[in-house]
Amino acid sequence: MSISFKQIVVAYDGSDEGKRAIEYGIYFKERIPESKLTIAHVYNERVEQRAVGNPGSAGLANDGYYIDPTQMHPVLPVENNYNRDAETHLVVSNSVTAAESHCLSILSENGVDGNFEILEGNPAESISSYAERIGADVIIVGNSGKSGIQKLFTGSTGSSIIKDASCPVLIAK
Repeated sequence: MSISFKQIVVAYDGSDEGKRAIEYGIYFKERIPESKLTIAHVYNERVEQRAVGNPGSAGLANDGYYIDPTQMHPVLPVENNYNRDAETHLVVSNSVTAAESHCLSILSENGVDGNFEILEGNPAESISSYAERIGADVIIVGNSGKSGIQKLFTGSTGSSIIKDASCPVLIAK
């Protein structure tokens, strides 16, 4: 059996553990210069909407302002060009751009060539299917840092990748 790391995929989530995974990827790339190193970052756009203030208090609006219950004139809608979806997309775009620039700067500091891929969806499924699609020889992921009961209930992306991946998975600790 011949083991080769010609195609290395590093799963990066922006954490210190993810950075450690990049360090392992760099280690292998330096020792196997003909290999291809790809850092994959998955974003799963989640939008959370919640009321601000205390909606249960009489006379208080959701934003915490007092509303006079004796006010009798009709309230007219205020023209507002605010687009919450655009702002959310901007925040997600900025976080992806920050992750990409951080990863590419780590590679550059170490004098290593590599690619950065942005994936969408469930992190474990996206990383596993991407690695299979490009014929990865190994996936490197960071240790989640979760322990005990937290890992039991929430699981970890690394554990899910191990189950789903069609190639070996290295957990960087």
